[in-house]
Amino acid sequence: MSAKTVTGVDGREWLVSMKIMWSDRSEGFEHEKEGGRRAVIGIIVVLGLLWFALIAWKFQVAAVSVPWWVVAILLAVAGFFPVRWALRRPRRLMVEGGRWPEDDQGFGEAWSGYIRGRADARAEFRQAVRTLQKRGTPARANSPLQPQ
Repeated sequence: MSAKTVTGVDGREWLVSMKIMWSDRSEGFEHEKEGGRRAVIGIIVVLGLLWFALIAWKFQVAAVSVPWWVVAILLAVAGFFPVRWALRRPRRLMVEGGRWPEDDQGFGEAWSGYIRGRADARAEFRQAVRTLQKRGTPARANSPLQPQ
């Protein structure tokens, strides 16, 4: 989780925070973009069969030597999907605060939104900080942030 306190152009203080979401709260149509469970199971089965064939071939024929780069490629392919899964987890961006310093009983504002992917979430985090410092509000026309 990353958080930053920002003073807006109008003097109000805001807390901008970002947290990774391990449960998937994606919109309904996003499952069509990715292969889904059947594709993952198919890829894992094919990779398992290739690994089994390589190991069986090595032990069956004594003269076969598997180059180190073949093993490295197989490890890279096997490690690609978990790394991609972790980097594509949705992040929740929260912007809270915005209470005027003189207003002791007033309530602040809260804005939040979900962004998929680490790079996009970090860019949106920086954009929210920049927008607060220049405009005094976290929202802009195409922002995923919505008032709560």
